[in-house]
Amino acid sequence: MRDKTSRFGVFYLSLFFVMLYLPVLSVVLYSFNASSSTAQWTGWSLEWYRQLFRDRTIGQAFRTSIQVAVLTAILSAVLGTFTAVVSMWVSARMKKALQGIMILPLIVPEVALGVSLLFFFNALRLPFGILTLVLSHSLFCVPYVYIMVRLRLAEIDASIIESALDLGASTWQMVRTIILPLVAPSIVTAALLCLAMSLDDVIISTYMSGPRSTTLPVHVFSMMRVGVTPKVNALCTLILVGTFFIIGVSQLITKKRRFAK
Repeated sequence: MRDKTSRFGVFYLSLFFVMLYLPVLSVVLYSFNASSSTAQWTGWSLEWYRQLFRDRTIGQAFRTSIQVAVLTAILSAVLGTFTAVVSMWVSARMKKALQGIMILPLIVPEVALGVSLLFFFNALRLPFGILTLVLSHSLFCVPYVYIMVRLRLAEIDASIIESALDLGASTWQMVRTIILPLVAPSIVTAALLCLAMSLDDVIISTYMSGPRSTTLPVHVFSMMRVGVTPKVNALCTLILVGTFFIIGVSQLITKKRRFAK
């Protein structure tokens, strides 16, 4: 009976992963197809990658996305870490209120959040561009940094902090020399997550992009409306490689943190 259950489990998981990753693998495969049609395979070619690197519009959109993602990761890491550290010394009621405020951007649908930010920045007469993109992306990225850093802070032995304060260390010295080094792996991991989320965002970026600051996902989505070439397959393949690289770095940092314990 157990053998049958085990075989069924293996079959089910295999079928699940095939259905999950087959479309992704097909995108990667047809990025090397010599034909512009996805209905037939005519041989291996790197022509679509050459056309991709020659496309200045995609190159500009990619640079904008990288710039926004890096700034978002830095800003989110600073704000999220600061909020998590401050929450260690607030009252229980204030801590609950702070957690509710942090979780709120994760609950609100992205469409509603994008429309709200559109009206808000328009009321401030703030020009739409890199600044609005970074602020908007940070709004939904900061909670992830806060949660990850807060979980790491909960693992720190309180006696370490008490000992530092008893030995005459100021609050800033204790934060700089004890807390920040201990939570640094979580900060880096959360920043990489924010980087990936910012690169992947479409809905909010559609509302926040200016005429000269179109991000790569928004540009690809606009291309889908008028028809695309396998050049997009090549672009998706490179994005997948970059995403796997970020995930690999994140996992490596997490393993090093576990071994350090």
